[in-house]
Amino acid sequence: MKRIEPNAANQPQTHANGILSGDDLFISGQIGVDTSTGETVQGIATQAAVALANLVSVVETAGGGVGDIAKLTIYVADMVKFHAEAEEFMTAFDDVFGDDYIPAMTLVGVTVLMSPDYLVEIEGHAKIGTGTR
Repeated sequence: MKRIEPNAANQPQTHANGILSGDDLFISGQIGVDTSTGETVQGIATQAAVALANLVSVVETAGGGVGDIAKLTIYVADMVKFHAEAEEFMTAFDDVFGDDYIPAMTLVGVTVLMSPDYLVEIEGHAKIGTGTR
């Protein structure tokens, strides 16, 4: 197994962003924190877009691409805000995956994430080298 870190200088101390086992990549929950500034972005749709970008960065660091992402689990800490921004939220996914492919997904409403500032966390599983994109 191999630890996958897109930004080795800013990797988590408590866990790996990704673990590659063969061609299976297990991606830890990614949040709406801009990795260049360390700042949490505002808004549930914007956090989803940044969390997805962070997740894709882990996949690309492992040698894969968007088409290799098979499964996402999305945790949402405020379902009222989610419903208010649902169209923008889904646009974030369309911007990453396009119209021709979208992975299996589960959306789970939770009471709270690691910080009250975090509204969305996205974890995933990818099969590196198997995607069509």
